[in-house]
Amino acid sequence: MDKVEIMQRALGVLMLTYDHEAAEAGDDLRAALKVLQQGVFSYEVALGEPPAPGTEEVVKQALDQVLSQFAWFTAGFMFAFRGVVQAYENDCPDVDVKEVLRALAIQLAERNVE
Repeated sequence: MDKVEIMQRALGVLMLTYDHEAAEAGDDLRAALKVLQQGVFSYEVALGEPPAPGTEEVVKQALDQVLSQFAWFTAGFMFAFRGVVQAYENDCPDVDVKEVLRALAIQLAERNVE
């Protein structure tokens, strides 16, 4: 998965976060987020041949801890995004936030992100 697709999926997460009905239906939102995150957080760690006993379990536990912390970090961004959008909509009631997010996704596709 390339960097542009990862960034576009992040915009998809923001679009889901913006969608009030999806945000209220927690299970639906979690399922959609899992789909958007598939392949984004895939890691491979070379452990040697054969790996030392217990190494695989230690690496798995470490990655699980990091990804759990990252999930909470991301939840903070999503919470902040909803607050910023609400303030923006209060000041600009005619704004189409989903269209802004779509336009950003298109701009990403047109850029060469390295």
